[in-house]
Amino acid sequence: MIYEMRRYECTPGNLKNLNELMEQLAVPVFKKVGMTFIGAWKPEVGDDENTLIYMLGYPKSWKAFYEDQEWITKRAELAKKYGGPIVARSTGIFLAPTTYSPLK
Repeated sequence: MIYEMRRYECTPGNLKNLNELMEQLAVPVFKKVGMTFIGAWKPEVGDDENTLIYMLGYPKSWKAFYEDQEWITKRAELAKKYGGPIVARSTGIFLAPTTYSPLK
């Protein structure tokens, strides 16, 4: 299994919109295409108040996710609702488990 930690820095005031998109659309599609949603976090201390960090585990690529018709359709609908981009920057780190990691 490959693990990925993603960090999204939202445009000001849009963290609420990103959390809505994640909860109502992204997480269900992750599950539908065989990805394991491990969790999501927001920084507790510091100046990252517009940041969301989440982790996924999956045996294959993002191809199935990005080609999912529900993702394509509903993402376009939400983009209209939000009136523009909600994420200013995103980064991802791909992680492979060590031999002693409880997550394989």
